[in-house]
Amino acid sequence: MNFVIPDEFLQTAPLSAADIKREVAVLLLQKKVLNVEQATQVADVHPLEFEQLLVQRKIPALLKFKKLSQLQKRDCIVGDPEDFVHFDWAKEWNS
Repeated sequence: MNFVIPDEFLQTAPLSAADIKREVAVLLLQKKVLNVEQATQVADVHPLEFEQLLVQRKIPALLKFKKLSQLQKRDCIVGDPEDFVHFDWAKEWNS
């Protein structure tokens, strides 16, 4: 089944197409139309990312990855985590 959202709406909406997919998946999960695995597929994200989304929104669901939902949020990274991807770790590894 395809669900088409006109480009005109996407251009004026404050949400991206990926955001809309996630919102629809969460809504259908809450309405019990989909299970977690199906909602993850609709959202088109990794299951851990979808679980994080549910945990952030305090949405109860039967989650496969129980450990992730039990993690405490810590503010230990200051800045953009993407910066770590481009960081030269060679000095750290050779210590």
